[in-house]
Amino acid sequence: MNEHIEIEYKILLSQETFHRILIYYQNQITHDYIQTNYYLTHPILNKKKYMLRVREKHNHFELTLKRPYQSHLIETNVSLNSQEKEAILQHQPLSNEITDILEKDGIRILDLECQFSLTTHRYDIPLKEGMLSLDDNTYLDQHDYELEFEVYHEKEGYAQFLEIIQL
Repeated sequence: MNEHIEIEYKILLSQETFHRILIYYQNQITHDYIQTNYYLTHPILNKKKYMLRVREKHNHFELTLKRPYQSHLIETNVSLNSQEKEAILQHQPLSNEITDILEKDGIRILDLECQFSLTTHRYDIPLKEGMLSLDDNTYLDQHDYELEFEVYHEKEGYAQFLEIIQL
């Protein structure tokens, strides 16, 4: 299990702005890959403003729970094998650190529903202030572009985020 406080800034982009920023940083891209997120829902998750997903990337699977913490989020990640991923999506029993947290909050893993999946072509660009990710997303017959900037320090990261979105 991995747990950390996530300080992240996000914004939807036009296709034109997405490509302009991508071209600007093209020589700094360290990873370029496809990932699929399966978003899980339950009335208590929504009430508590939790986000729960299974991510598939390079044939590896990860269960992620994000919970509000001060003005940010606590992100908890647990690696899954393909059988555990299918167990979650098929309403079968599973036990790990995240399911333990959910059970304490009254959320049974068997009651989770897969709301939708989102497939992303992601470009990762490490910067001094954190990791910049440019996402080309497809979900529910929709297509959009997003910039995510997960930063180490709130103030410096936000200042850099504002500069990036002005490109």
